[in-house]
Amino acid sequence: MMRYRTYFWLILLPFLLTGCITLSEQHTSVEWQSHQAKLAQIRAFQVTGKLGYIAPDQRQNLSFLWKHSDTHSNLRFTTFLGQTALNLTITPDGARVETYDDQILSAENATALVYQLTGLVLPIEQLPDWMLGMPDGADAYTLTEQNTLQTIDKTIASQPWHIAYSQYRDTPFGANVIPLPAKLSLTQNKIKLNIVVTKWTLQP
Repeated sequence: MMRYRTYFWLILLPFLLTGCITLSEQHTSVEWQSHQAKLAQIRAFQVTGKLGYIAPDQRQNLSFLWKHSDTHSNLRFTTFLGQTALNLTITPDGARVETYDDQILSAENATALVYQLTGLVLPIEQLPDWMLGMPDGADAYTLTEQNTLQTIDKTIASQPWHIAYSQYRDTPFGANVIPLPAKLSLTQNKIKLNIVVTKWTLQP
């Protein structure tokens, strides 16, 4: 890596410090804290949409229906013909998948189970927070001018994930509305997941 001269860093330092201060202030803004508090009130959700999976060894276009709560989660992927490609259930006891021929396979780790059966690299454990636009456990994140997540960076099992949010949609939540992700992409090296949400249903 090129070694920069000392005077260059002295000139650049005030701008770096300003950037750090701005980022810190952004993450502690009242609007962002208020948005996080609203997200934390969501106890369960149902979300439908499309998943585009792009990797060097395969490409998939799937529809999904995900019903999630703190104690139970069911994620179903279907093909464009309506056939079930994957039916994943997660409970505190672990994960299990019902196959097309009615076999039931189980494991403690949902991500590993999905990869074993399909070859798809999906960060299942982190997806509930990321889908809602929550940065819990993130190594770094940035915000939009509307105080919603813009990007997340997170290393999982030594692999870097980058999540980018390109669109939000106001979603009914009780007597109010809350902006939730409508389009996002997840990238890990040469793997990319494009997610388009068609409908959110929230339960406080």
